[in-house]
Amino acid sequence: MTTVKMNPVMCQGVETVKVGVVLTTPTGEAQTKCVCEAVDGQCAVICEGGYRLDYTAGKDEGIKSFSFDYAAVVDDIEILYQKLLQPLTEFISTGYNVALLLCGASSEPISSLTDHSLIRQLLRSLFSCVKSQEKEELFTSVSCLQFHPDDIEVDVLSLNKQPLQLVKHPALGCIVAGLCEVSVCSAEEAYTVYETCWKTMKNPAGCIYRWNSLFSINVERKLNPPEPESVVCRSTLQLFNLAGGASRADLTGVNPLVKLLDQKPKPAGTSCLNLHQSLLKEALTGNSKTVLIYCIDPQDDETLCALELTQRVRALTTKASVGRWSPGVAEREIRDRIRDLRSEMMSQGGDENFVYRLSELTQYLQIVKNHSWEKRREESEKIKDKMKNLTSVNGNQQFSEGPHKDQSETDTIRYLQDQLRQEMEEHIKEGKGNVEKVRAGSENPAAEGDSEGGDAEEWGVHGDVSSLSTATAGLQPSTGAKKATEGGSWEITAGGGGEDGERLGTRAAPNGGCSQGAAAAQQGKAGSGSAD
Repeated sequence: MTTVKMNPVMCQGVETVKVGVVLTTPTGEAQTKCVCEAVDGQCAVICEGGYRLDYTAGKDEGIKSFSFDYAAVVDDIEILYQKLLQPLTEFISTGYNVALLLCGASSEPISSLTDHSLIRQLLRSLFSCVKSQEKEELFTSVSCLQFHPDDIEVDVLSLNKQPLQLVKHPALGCIVAGLCEVSVCSAEEAYTVYETCWKTMKNPAGCIYRWNSLFSINVERKLNPPEPESVVCRSTLQLFNLAGGASRADLTGVNPLVKLLDQKPKPAGTSCLNLHQSLLKEALTGNSKTVLIYCIDPQDDETLCALELTQRVRALTTKASVGRWSPGVAEREIRDRIRDLRSEMMSQGGDENFVYRLSELTQYLQIVKNHSWEKRREESEKIKDKMKNLTSVNGNQQFSEGPHKDQSETDTIRYLQDQLRQEMEEHIKEGKGNVEKVRAGSENPAAEGDSEGGDAEEWGVHGDVSSLSTATAGLQPSTGAKKATEGGSWEITAGGGGEDGERLGTRAAPNGGCSQGAAAAQQGKAGSGSAD
């Protein structure tokens, strides 16, 4: 019997990532309080009161043992919550960052179980704990990010789709600059936003890829409100929903944990991680108390890979610290550094290094200004108002799902045509092409590849359409723009059915365009050179 060793005792201040597993079996399979067994000999047995799991891959295979912080069957998920998740709420209320990673919940029943039995309960416990501190001023908010397989991230609560950037702020730590948030006052309100975001992120019909998401709850409280220099205790609960298999052979996608753990070490100061991987790395090795919950079906062919992946995660360590800062003090310190740097530039001359440092400090200062509670509440109300308006206009559709009915598709295509025409006219004003030809081409679009309506060179358009990302990203993640493959014309792909819409080289893509539209919406840039 092969045994996977327990985690070593860590020094004070450093702790390992806690890992729990939930064993699931399809309807009709054997399931007891400690055993999940499939008909082909695959068997998982929970031992030592839930702290060890023995797994057999088949009738002729040997037993492999894995150690966990707790393992349970579906019926005992409440016990798992009490042992691993309930303590997290106390940490959050005292200023620690906490991350919960959910993996393996690929089936609808299991996904629903984790949402209702774990996340809802965790939010209720968190707000109950936070509300008990009545004497302190509180500010709580939520945000949501969706990550596509093509490394495109979408701010689900944003209607403007601003660019996002992970910033290591000297006072606030790691934050995502440009991320929108909505203020909430209760667990019910937070869960309502969570459900809304979840419905918004559902795949269009026909898409087979699985996306990942991050739903964050930020908790801030003033420790001494009467004082002019109030100290703010801040913490964040991050709920990662990670899709994909534990093996790289999974045709529907690989779990982000596998990709992150397989990354080869890079020289100091260099990184090839995208936003999602950077946030995951911070949760698994940075300033956070982190728990991984993995739902595993013993009948699945990838069960052994999943169990081995959990052990790799359980070997990781984090070092969490209480988050406290004073906005007033932070602003003064940054302003002083900017002033000193400017004086140094005047005396020594400003090279690229000085310019970079000044730009970085200016960004830090702007982040501090944007972090005021008053400004964030004001921006939150704007988002809520737009969400209500769009929800009422689109009926039961969510605020960023995008149109799906015929009339809505037509309106979307017309909107994109107007945006394209405006961009062409602005480009022509710089001295290229003919405005009248642009107007004629957009009002009487020719067929794809027709030089009269789709000649990019004649319009003076080179490379990718520049700001179509602005026009399309605010509609839905799967709406985008791409270049036609023939004739040098431009094709706008709008999410929706498979019928051709009104055209300026424009047509609707089958199955909502999946991730290609999202990629184009986020990555559209004004290029140089001739159109292919």
